[in-house]
Amino acid sequence: MTHVSVLEEAAVNALNLREDGVYLDATFGRGGHSRRILERLSAAGRLIALDVDPEAIEHGRQRFAG
Repeated sequence: MTHVSVLEEAAVNALNLREDGVYLDATFGRGGHSRRILERLSAAGRLIALDVDPEAIEHGRQRFAG
């Protein structure tokens, strides 16, 4: 099953991200929005990602390990 994040780029652009900011993705899902946010953060920035779905959590652990 393929998941396409809806309005991914527009949603992330609307956040007005700072490269050293701290952000919360409370609906991690398959990580599309989180990936876009991480691309814009420096080493000083932080992203906290949460989801109630255990499969999404496991997917995130595998996709973003390291």
